[in-house]
Amino acid sequence: MTQARFGLGAGRAWAYSAAMSENALTELEQSLAMTCAALMPDLGLTRVTVRVAGTRIGLSPAEVELICPNGPSDIAAILWRQGDAALAGDEIDAQLSAMKVRERIGFLLNRRIDAACGDERATHRLIGHLCLPQHLGLYRRLLWGSADLVWRKAGDKALDENHYSKRAIVSGILATGLMTRLTQGAEAQHEQIARNIEQVMAFEKFKAKLPLKPEDALLGAVSFLGKLRFGVAA
Repeated sequence: MTQARFGLGAGRAWAYSAAMSENALTELEQSLAMTCAALMPDLGLTRVTVRVAGTRIGLSPAEVELICPNGPSDIAAILWRQGDAALAGDEIDAQLSAMKVRERIGFLLNRRIDAACGDERATHRLIGHLCLPQHLGLYRRLLWGSADLVWRKAGDKALDENHYSKRAIVSGILATGLMTRLTQGAEAQHEQIARNIEQVMAFEKFKAKLPLKPEDALLGAVSFLGKLRFGVAA
């Protein structure tokens, strides 16, 4: 830690961090993020929002910097992952146990989006922040993490190339479903997700009938290009 980064002397900053338990830090993160969410409909998600939220819950600027050194982007990640937490719990697992895989995916995606849109005005601001060019990398990582959680909750254990293609597909459905919810409402969201899943299942059935799978063709092309570039031994 440096004095410039946290506004504290190096020794004081280290002592402050060491004295704060992981649970206490997590609680402060959640409290700061929720206070930011309450301000976001009017202020957006900016460093000003984070600073005002910190003041409201009694944190100094140095403490706010310690909790979220990346400012609004850290708050965006915390708020996003609060939505992921809606997929946890024994009750959810019990509901999923009676469903087929495609039903589980639809159920989990809709629940995930419903959790994100408890306050749609705040969610508009959150997605607006994440869709800025400088934050798109963070948005992709958050979508991927949520898609991975959805597939794991649905019981997927694939470790081959399907592991990645499945998560890429669900990331896209989640992003599309979320935008549909914010622009057209919950009913349109549910219809959009059902339609997207149906399209994916239809493609998977079509792909299963092909003598050569698309991913096999891609891998074959990569291998061929490698041999052209590096020789037969590649």
